[in-house]
Amino acid sequence: MPRDQGLHVAIVGAGFSGLLTAIQLLRQDPAVRVSLIERRAAFGPGVAYDTGNPGHLLNVRLDNMSAFPDEPGHLADWLAEQPAWRAQDGFITRGMYGDYLRHLLDEARDGAPERLSLIRGEARSLDAVEGGWRIEIGDRSVTADALVLALGNLEPASPPGLDAAVLASPAYVDNPWRIEPETIGAARNILVIGSGLTMVDAVLTLQRPGRRFTALSRHGLLPRGHATVPPEPFLGEFSGSPSAVLRQVREAALTHDWRAVFDRLRQGARGLWRRWTPDQKRRFLRHLRPLWDVHRHRMSPGTAREIGSLLASGELRVLAGKLTGAVLDGETVEVAWRPRHRRRPIRDRFDLLINCTGPLGTIQHSAEPVIRDLLTKGYARPDPLGLGLEVDEAGRLTDAAGRPAPGLYAIGPLTRGAFWEMTAVPDLRGQARELAATLTAGLARV
Repeated sequence: MPRDQGLHVAIVGAGFSGLLTAIQLLRQDPAVRVSLIERRAAFGPGVAYDTGNPGHLLNVRLDNMSAFPDEPGHLADWLAEQPAWRAQDGFITRGMYGDYLRHLLDEARDGAPERLSLIRGEARSLDAVEGGWRIEIGDRSVTADALVLALGNLEPASPPGLDAAVLASPAYVDNPWRIEPETIGAARNILVIGSGLTMVDAVLTLQRPGRRFTALSRHGLLPRGHATVPPEPFLGEFSGSPSAVLRQVREAALTHDWRAVFDRLRQGARGLWRRWTPDQKRRFLRHLRPLWDVHRHRMSPGTAREIGSLLASGELRVLAGKLTGAVLDGETVEVAWRPRHRRRPIRDRFDLLINCTGPLGTIQHSAEPVIRDLLTKGYARPDPLGLGLEVDEAGRLTDAAGRPAPGLYAIGPLTRGAFWEMTAVPDLRGQARELAATLTAGLARV
């Protein structure tokens, strides 16, 4: 590419990770050009923040949700200019945050219209070409010096044991983010498979008088709630194996608010993860991940109160166990599930099943076209734990032969195998800034 045209970076995915990487690139290099590729109609908010439901609140306080790590008041300043907004215990709606991201996109386009291109379409295949990468998008292609995969969380996977007739019926919802409340009819008895924040969103979206929900997950654990008032910070340190860290956390929680202890743990999670051996990481995922998830991914205080009320009234029950089978019987589904620590299954009937088990856990099973293409062609390989794609410290993908792929990067949940905590705004905004600096510095040397 002629140097006077500037360096060109293509980003696949225009949710938070992709948008912030694009903005950081435009900020850091006045000559760089960015193509932002998104298959959904909405550029900016992504799936997580593209909601108008007032019951869907952020699970991080607004004072820690600025898009820029070096401008902590950026979101608050933008909110102060909005005609109508409110926070509940310091938490705003996800839809309002989506509006903030749309504002950032508009600002970037207005500030550099000739350097930022928005391309609507699904990236289906990639090929290395001289000096860069070519991305096929429907009936067109884009060629760039470097490519960033910002795909967000992988698609959900259907739980094992569901009969094919159930999977094909209207009585099963495979992706909770596509739920339209008016389309589920008169369903009164609903089974939600999973008990995390996705379940919480689904229940609050579909709650109606006379409707009852059962949430079934392996451990039957609910996300914990944020404190109404932020606790005093904990300044201790953590080190050692996963079991040693667990002991240290429990000891610290005897004298400090557990939320402050866990917030401090999260700040050092990347370093701990890097120092753990592969076997220690596997033990953490097998034994401690459920505890990590419910303390790390919390409900806002208002959401926690609503869920507590539903539990107290019996409109929601949470069970620990494993789904072993589900068959269609007329317009209802007969479900077999085995309670935790028991061998004999229990059978129940439900009008509707909703899969809230969360993102796909094994990337080799992903149906995402661009991921399948990368793995098939050997441009990338799964990380050793199967959490995402293998990347180096700079975020470059590792090819099938174990070599860094020049000019091919990933950001966000795809990099969990290397960095672990890469799902929330406080993590992603820093990663976006670091990746943009790596790209501009690295490409400038080419």
